[in-house]
Amino acid sequence: MKKKKILHLISGLEIGGTETQLLRILPEMQKYHENFVCCVRGHGPIGIELEKNNVPVYYLNFQGFFDLLVIKRFYTVIKKIKPDVLTTYLIHADLYGRFFGKLFGIKKIISSKRGSLLQWEWLSSFDRLTKFMVDHYLVQTETAKRTWMKKLKLSESRFTIMPNGIDIKKFKPSVDRDDKRKSLNIATDSIVISCVARLRIGKGHDILLEAFEKVFKNYSKTDLLLIGDGEKEKELKIQIKNYTSKNNIHFLGNRQDVPDLLAISDVFILPTEGEGMSNAIIEAMIVGVSVITTEIPENKDLIEDKKNGILFPVNNSDSLSEKIQHLINDPGLRNILATNAQEEANERFDYEKVTKKLAEFYSKI
Repeated sequence: MKKKKILHLISGLEIGGTETQLLRILPEMQKYHENFVCCVRGHGPIGIELEKNNVPVYYLNFQGFFDLLVIKRFYTVIKKIKPDVLTTYLIHADLYGRFFGKLFGIKKIISSKRGSLLQWEWLSSFDRLTKFMVDHYLVQTETAKRTWMKKLKLSESRFTIMPNGIDIKKFKPSVDRDDKRKSLNIATDSIVISCVARLRIGKGHDILLEAFEKVFKNYSKTDLLLIGDGEKEKELKIQIKNYTSKNNIHFLGNRQDVPDLLAISDVFILPTEGEGMSNAIIEAMIVGVSVITTEIPENKDLIEDKKNGILFPVNNSDSLSEKIQHLINDPGLRNILATNAQEEANERFDYEKVTKKLAEFYSKI
């Protein structure tokens, strides 16, 4: 296939689902096309890792609404790279990239739609108004495609489904379960529940903490691992100040050993209000952990209730508590759900297959 120059414009490069997916896919994509990343604001650890993996990264260092020089900096990047395609991720980069990408002469603009806007929902009207600047949309699931077709009033031909890709080999850890638990001051016979998600609005950590407190009153040999950081950390720690379970709730922050932490877990929970295609759920599936998550349409593309995981209503801590206790009481069911999830994930989400499919898309666009 003929190599193209593809510029990937993203709002930031902190640790998050979209950013992590770029890190997984783009180094492999260099086999097929020349890929460059442009970050609108800040730097972040994902940018450092991309550069280590031979993906050039440019930083616009956006300073705020009155930083008009950011436009000149973006023009300089485009002039240097001369990209054939601009792909944008996350709403701020979407809007900025569409307008200035077209203005500066990029022929093809692709928008990668990855979940609902949540706190940026008020920008939806601008998203619709600028859709004429977008040549094609990438979405992760059939559900997302149907949702965005309806929101944007566009035909099916404007969308291509591109699932997340995972390096499956990295999520086959051979960790000593007891030693790893001891390193975290967790009893070797405890039921360990994990959640991997930024501590931010819409992820449902407050609901999870409520549910865990209810579970803990019946099962004191349980521990909850919260993996990830974010602006809600202080608020969540205040929430548990008077909980009987507070000493068994572990705020671990961002970690490099997520596969190991999943491997020592008995149950994985993502109580999110909205997602695109959750990397965290896929990773738990690959490791072989039984999953409980919300019954939003996007999660239903990954989890079939009672077959490869458990679903519960959004913002319902009573239901979540019941589901957790059901799995605690039924280790056989936990194993069945985990095995089914692992087999499906291995088949659907291998990053080499996904990368090749994405490379072919760019060749044809």
